[in-house]
Order: sequence, then C-alpha cells, then structure tokens
Amino acid sequence: MNDYEVIPHRKKRKGLYNIPGQTVQLCQDIRAADAAGVSYGVYMGMKQSEAEEEYYKKFGVHMKKRKRNAS
Repeated sequence: MNDYEVIPHRKKRKGLYNIPGQTVQLCQDIRAADAAGVSYGVYMGMKQSEAEEEYYKKFGVHMKKRKRNAS
C-alpha cells in the first residue's frame, strides 16, 4: 500500500442530533421524526393531534386554538 491509497473505513454515525444553539426539545423532536420516517412538519402535526386527543379524553371538550397577534 502506498501513501495515496485510502484504507476503507466504516462511517460512524451517532444517533443523536445535537444542533448548537437549539433547544433539547427540538433535537428530540427531530430525532423522533427521523425514527418515525416522516418529515419534521408531519411529525409535529401528528404530535399536535395526539395532544388534542388526550385533552379531549381528559376534559371532554376540544382545545381552543390560540389567536395570533396581528403585530
């Protein structure tokens, strides 16, 4: 083997998504979306639907949607 040949290495990939400057919750959501095989936006929609369903089962009424500020 000469100096120009490269030894094949197996790539090591950590299962963690640590994004500098972002919250731990965001990193956990990205990791969960990747594990579920869906995009981040689809995962957040599924997560919101589950939260609304749990709220309805617990209190018997639907969650009120938050109003956006028109600033």
